[in-house]
Amino acid sequence: MKTLTMKTWKILGYLGLLPFIIFLYLSSETVIWGIDTKQAFIAYSAIILSFVAGTIWRRDAETYHHKRYIISNILSLIAFVALLLTYKVALIVLLLSFILLFIYENSIGKQDKTPSSYMNMRFWLTQLVVLLHITAYFLWFN
Repeated sequence: MKTLTMKTWKILGYLGLLPFIIFLYLSSETVIWGIDTKQAFIAYSAIILSFVAGTIWRRDAETYHHKRYIISNILSLIAFVALLLTYKVALIVLLLSFILLFIYENSIGKQDKTPSSYMNMRFWLTQLVVLLHITAYFLWFN
């Protein structure tokens, strides 16, 4: 049963990259079906940042972690603010936020003895998301 659960979170984790890739690919067009694809990329990024930041709440549910809750909420607010910024600034803010979130999540993962397979997946997902943001930046602004 545990193996199935691991497979599920890995599949969902990597499938979560698809909207980033699709919107980045489509971003060569300004608007498709009335959707600003650059804004869609940024909006999806903000949603994912907020979602992943929210996952740090569930760690060690028996212990109350004020710092985790505050950091999670700050990152969610940063994600929201990114929706109000220019694309150039939003990409930078979101990219840095994903990196900081991983660093923090990795530090609490060591404390909570999070499985290394999960942290390895989070490392690669973060690297890919950062790379997609860098790619978007250079495609859109060069």
